[in-house]
Parts: sequence; structure tokens; C-alpha cells
Amino acid sequence: MTGKPAVLNIAELFDEGCVYRVPIYQRAYAWGADEIKTLLDDVRRADGQYYLGSLVVARCGSERNRTVYEVIDGQQRLTTLYLLMAALCHDDDDQAAAALDAWHMRLEYECRAESYGALLQQLRKSGAPDQPEDVGAQDGPSDQETMCRPLLDGYQIIRQDFEDPERRIDLEKLRTNVSIVRDELPSGTDLNRYFEVMNTRGVQLRPQDVVKARLMSAVSSPTDRETIGRIWDVCSDMDHYMQCLATPDERMRWFGEGWTSAPPADWNRLVGEAAPDNDGGDDGSAKLSKSFEDVLQEALSEEPPQAEQQAQSGAHSDDETERYRSVISFPAFLMHVLRIYSDDENDASGDVKQTSLDDAELLRVFDDKVAKIFPKTSENSEDSGDSDDSASAEDNAKRFAAALLRCRFLFDNYIVKTHMDSAVSSDATEWTLKCCRKNKSKKERSYYLANAFSDEVQQELIMIQSMFQVTETGNNHKNALYAMLQWLWAKEAVDGSAFLQHIREYARGSLEEKLKGTSTEKRRLQIREAVNQGVGTEHFIFNYLDYALWELLNHADDSPQGQDMSAAGIFGTDELPAVASEVRTRWNEYAEQAEHSGEGAQTLDCRRFRFRYRNSVEHFSPQHPLSGGDAPPNVNDFGNLCLLTVRENSRRNNLDAMEKIRHFNVAQQSLKFQFMVGQAQKETTWGEQQIKDQTELWIRLLDALSDASHVR
Repeated sequence: MTGKPAVLNIAELFDEGCVYRVPIYQRAYAWGADEIKTLLDDVRRADGQYYLGSLVVARCGSERNRTVYEVIDGQQRLTTLYLLMAALCHDDDDQAAAALDAWHMRLEYECRAESYGALLQQLRKSGAPDQPEDVGAQDGPSDQETMCRPLLDGYQIIRQDFEDPERRIDLEKLRTNVSIVRDELPSGTDLNRYFEVMNTRGVQLRPQDVVKARLMSAVSSPTDRETIGRIWDVCSDMDHYMQCLATPDERMRWFGEGWTSAPPADWNRLVGEAAPDNDGGDDGSAKLSKSFEDVLQEALSEEPPQAEQQAQSGAHSDDETERYRSVISFPAFLMHVLRIYSDDENDASGDVKQTSLDDAELLRVFDDKVAKIFPKTSENSEDSGDSDDSASAEDNAKRFAAALLRCRFLFDNYIVKTHMDSAVSSDATEWTLKCCRKNKSKKERSYYLANAFSDEVQQELIMIQSMFQVTETGNNHKNALYAMLQWLWAKEAVDGSAFLQHIREYARGSLEEKLKGTSTEKRRLQIREAVNQGVGTEHFIFNYLDYALWELLNHADDSPQGQDMSAAGIFGTDELPAVASEVRTRWNEYAEQAEHSGEGAQTLDCRRFRFRYRNSVEHFSPQHPLSGGDAPPNVNDFGNLCLLTVRENSRRNNLDAMEKIRHFNVAQQSLKFQFMVGQAQKETTWGEQQIKDQTELWIRLLDALSDASHVR
């Protein structure tokens, strides 16, 4: 690119007197409802500055004092923003009128110049027509409808989405809070070739492709450039272990003899003896960095390396031992690496300014933290500064690549994954925590998968990590995952018990934050307020309570008392508080009652409990009973709530509590749900008193869990 990309908010993008021209070799507008609604949802969640991604352009001169850009990548997003602005700027209010007056940007499509041009102009001036016939008739009615239909459909999708007032987007928030990164290609770039390469195999340019190319183009040595490319290829396939994708030489060099060593974060230690020709050829000609566009074309022209690398390693993608799925996408994983790499900067006030974990900001954050790696050109630099800038460019690129490789190794070996099984629904996920090891016998395969930790902590780590995963379900904002990676990053050797203790401390701190507890006499009142929020109650509170119950109940049969240390550890103490003993006693009563109640009673089973994607808050006693009558006055209290899958909740949410028991496989539900069932079955009813009873019990337990100094 020509330099640091321009970050423009939507107001700047639309108010600037520029022409964005989509060249004829690009396809027409093609986004449908899914893509459009995803963009709208992204805009709605903008809190502070939010970045929608990148817009790659090439400057093509000027017309009537307007700068003209050819749109190389991002035209679907840009067109959708145009439709969105048209839908908002024709409201009858001062805000819309001001935005419309300031709108000077033009959008043109060469492939549909007349048809699209007339429609886009009408959108800009007066809002969209409801029928294609309203847009002139240069091509005849039928041609006009065929050509303009995608734009019209896109506009109608936006308008229909706004029919729900709660989904309406605030125009000023859109204009000021939402930004896009405009990357400008260097002059002289062969745009047709660039676009052709960029769309090889039908895949358009992605932010991670830009990041890869920038890293590689900053490095002078061909050997180093190839190493960065190989690191990227191995790390970017998140659904295979790195050792299965690396070459035999890379495995030995990066992971050691048994493939068990974390790669060093230092580049020179990482490449070791593998780069004897690190300075390039004898004549020094290889020392010149390749241009960004050359590297990008090479990177995007390459076929995915997976098949080749699997053939080299003897791995097979359909092997049962490899069937797992990463809990995070590669772009989102890059955000974690960027935060670790940047070591979090302090702003002027002294507060910690953390790098975002939102992959929509990948290019901006990369440019801010790493991409000051481009050496100045002879045209715009002073001679005295070039060598220092070049050295900094190379150092940054190498350091980031080394950090990426090390972080990915830590992720592979110490972070949970899910089994890949198409026959199992997403709400029946099974979790695994395995590491890849060299098979020294070599009778069958070159590697095998082993438990990452000793039996004492393996299942404990799976449970607490999966608890966080079902809470932080999206790709972005996985703060717990970052806390784990950050801790692992600083360790030369990873001790399972210490790792578990770290995650527990982080979880306790997170619970304290959610409950807003203090050390005053008002503490339980604050906890009560935090949990009695009906469907607005934080999901983390439900999931952490289930984790605590799993720890307490699965160690309930242990003796002597000294073996209760694991359960006590969740309270940050050496012994269990009184409320923990009460929970165990009540569970045993409920379980025994269910076991001897005969036909129709549901059994309780804490040992089969696993964390699933239960994302819907359920009222055990419904808010609107199908049988008629009124809901209990404390229907929204915590004692009446639990998490279910959306599918289960939508099918049975209005059934009475006792009727729910007959329809659910209770032993597969959350432990909190099983507790409610146990009490309802024992007392043969569920109502206001039972809800109150359980609410008080959980408030006391959460009080003890969130702060060890308040153990009762």
C-alpha cells in the first residue's frame, strides 16, 4: 500500500467529495439478507469506535475536482452502506436533513453504468423507489428490473429490518462511531491482474491476507520471508494440530525432538541453523524486499498447503484422532496474538489501554501495533533515516511471526477444543484437551494425541475452560481465553495445577465483577439485585454456578476430608464453607428421593453433566402458564431461572414446572435445573416458596464463591 491506511468514519467517507467506481471486471451487487443483516448487526453493536473492515482502492485521477478511486475490494460492503445511508437520510428530521446535505460521495458501477447509476442517484436524492419501473427505462422494463433487482432487494431488506423500532439504527451513531479502513494501492499496480489474483478460487481479499503480505514484504531475506510464510500457513489452519501441517524439519526445529517444546519468542533462536543463507545471495541482490503487491499476489496464488503438508507428515484429515474444531477463528486468534505482542500500552492518564479482541479491527490494530514496518521510499525519505526504518520494519515482522508461532503452540496444547462430529448437534458438544506428540515407534503414524495434563487436573481444566467457552460464545471478546494465553505465554514449563489455579482466580474475579459485590453489609443485597434480573441475568453467573456445583457434587463421596481440597479450591480456601455442605446434603436428599420414587420420577446425575451451548434463560415456573392462572410474584427471581438451549426453551417455555419435568431428560440438563427438579419432585410442587428457598441458597453460595473473605 502507499502508506498507513486512512481510517474514515462513515461521516468522513460520505461527506468527502470522492467518486468510488466499481470496475467492469468486478461482479454486480450480490449481497443477500444474511450478509446485509450481519452488517446491520455489526453497526448496532458499535460501542465507541467500531471498524467494519477494509476498503481497498486505487486512485485513478480526478473528475470535476473530485478524486476518483477504483474499488478493488470491499464494494459489497460499500454498496450496502450506501443503501443504509439512503434508508436513514430521508427520514423527516433535522439529523437526516443535515446528513443528506453533507453527503457528497458518489458510487458508480461500470458494469451497470446506466441502470445502477439512475437508481443510485434516485436513492441519493429522494430515497429508493418501490418498483424498478420508477427508475427510468433506458434498458426497457424487463432489463431494468433484472439489473436493478439486487439493489432494490437490498434496500427493501434494510427497510423491513427497520420496521421493528428496537432494531432501528441511529444515524448519528452510524456516522460518528462506525469507521472503515481505506487502503490505497501504489500507483502503477496492474489492477486487472491484482483483482484476478485476489479472487483466485473465488475468494476475495481478506484482512488476514493483507496482514500476511505486509509481514512478508517487510523482510529482506528470501529465507526469512519463506519462514514467515510457512509459519503463517501452519498457524492459519485452526482445525489441525501444527505438527500435522509442518514439515519434518520444521517440527524438529520449532517443537524439539518430541514435538513438546514451545517455540521461542526470539526470532534468531527460532530459525537457528535453518537459515545459513539469511543474508541472501553473494551479490546482495536478494536483500531487496519485495513489494507488497508482489508478495500479496504470490500469497494468494498459492494453493492451500494443507494437502501437501498432510502428505509429507503422513496425516489424514479423516483420521479420528484429528477430528476437532477450534473454539476461535484465525482472524480472531490474530487479535489475541496482537495483544500479547503489543504488551498493552499506557495512555496519557496512566490507565491500561488494551488492544481490541474484535477481529473487525484486525487491519487497524495491526497497522497501529506492527505495520510501522515499511521502510521509507527514496522519494519521500531522508537518507539518514532509511536504514533505521528498514531495520525496525524487519524486526517487527520477525517478532510478530515468532509470537504467532508460539501462541499457536500454546493454544494447540493447552486450550480446549470440540470434537468434530456431524451427527451431533451443537448443543451436545463434547470437549477435548489433547496435545500432539511424536510417535517414536513409527509403526503406524508419525504422531499421536495424548492428554495435555495429568489425570488429577485434566477433567478439571476441561470443565472450567468449557464453562468460559459456552459463556463467551462468539469469535470476539474472548477475554477468558486471552487471560489463559497471557499466563501460558510467560511460562517456560506449564504446570497443570498452577494453570487451574490461575483460571479459578480469574473466574472468581469475573464473578465478583458480575455480582458487583463489596465487603460491606450490603453485599448480599447487591448480589440479589444482580441475579434477580429474569432473562437479563448474566449467563456467566449461571455457568459458573454450574461449575461450582459440579466441583462440589463430584467430590461429595470422597473421603477422607483431605480429598476435598479440589472442591475447596474454588472458594480460595483450604476448607469448605457451611453453605457448600448444605448444598451437598440437599442434593443427596433430592437424588435419593428421585431414585426411590418409582415410575415417572426423573433421576438426577451430576457425573454426566457437561457444558453445552445453553444460551436461553428459562423460567421453570412460566411467566405465562398454558394452564391459565397467574405466575408466582417472584417468577423472575434467580431460584426460578436456568439456562437451556434455544430449541428446548422455545418448545416448552410455557409449560408448568411439573409438566416440564415430564418432558425433559433432566439428567442431561444443567445442575441448577436438576436442583429445581429435585426440590419440586421431593415437595411435589413448585411455586413462590420453592423459588424463594432456592434463591436464598444460591445467593449464599455465590457470596462464598465470589470472595473468600466472606465464607460463611
